[in-house]
Amino acid sequence: MTRDLITKISDKDVNIDELAEKTITDPEMRDKIVGLMLNHQHIMVYYHSFYIICRASQIKPELFYPYWDDFTSLLNHPNSYHRNFALALLANLTPADNENRFQSILNDYFLCLNDEKIMTACKCIKNTAKILESKTELTDEIIDILLDVDNRSDFSLKQKALLKSYIIELFYKFYGQIIDQKPVAEFVKGELDNISPKTRKITRKFLDKYS
Repeated sequence: MTRDLITKISDKDVNIDELAEKTITDPEMRDKIVGLMLNHQHIMVYYHSFYIICRASQIKPELFYPYWDDFTSLLNHPNSYHRNFALALLANLTPADNENRFQSILNDYFLCLNDEKIMTACKCIKNTAKILESKTELTDEIIDILLDVDNRSDFSLKQKALLKSYIIELFYKFYGQIIDQKPVAEFVKGELDNISPKTRKITRKFLDKYS
């Protein structure tokens, strides 16, 4: 089964939705695909396995909660793709996190704001939306981390400008959920002259709505 599964998953035209459904209904299939994502060396195998798990865990996060520690271990993986997998999958699992395990990895999760890859840092921020939706009690702690992005990341000015566009998008979406809004408003106002057109655009959108 494993060899046939690897052949199927590695196909560039693999049906992600079909395999995601099978992963949901078949515990053995689920375990095999998680194993392929974690351990297989071929990019088409581990990347397609991630797509399958990501889709399935959005639908049934509780089925993948037993793999929490496996996914957490990927935060320190030498391959940036696998670090990206961790960011997405852990965020997907937060609705099923009844044991509040995310709290214990929160700092490790947001260390990715200073990843060696700018796209991993961006994915960290993008996936934060899922976390804020299901972990509202962590809102202010997470917002404080994002407000401190200049001190927490060593990226160039241009790269930080990109990061801030994603941060302000989060602020725009979750502003009503934030208790201490003043530092957020001040942060956003400070980006009106940001070098990134994208960041300036979302800044104006935020200020038009919340000023």
